[in-house]
Amino acid sequence: MGKVSITINGADVKNIYPAVTIGVSAAASGDEVIYFVLPSGLPAFVKGRMEELNEEAKNLPDLMEMMEGLNMLEARFLICELGFAVNGIKEEDLIEGCEVVGATTFIAVAQGSNLTFSF
Repeated sequence: MGKVSITINGADVKNIYPAVTIGVSAAASGDEVIYFVLPSGLPAFVKGRMEELNEEAKNLPDLMEMMEGLNMLEARFLICELGFAVNGIKEEDLIEGCEVVGATTFIAVAQGSNLTFSF
């Protein structure tokens, strides 16, 4: 088992689906999965937005099911604290399971990753 770190640098379907798909595959294979959501990716993690992305992405696997799988497989979603002021979003607006951290925390947690991806 390894460690996979994934950064999300956008809130569109083209950023979220690949990141979630790779994460689900890694987690299902037994890898530890850590996401770091940069400020431009933060809007995707506001309550209700994942459902909207799911609707926008017809013919792709169900995003809500994949997110549920990631939660069950204990993937971590670290949210960059800088994104709140930039996007006018409050911590309580986030979906369940997100951890708000600084970039230094992500760097510490991601050390030793076998694979890294950025979307």
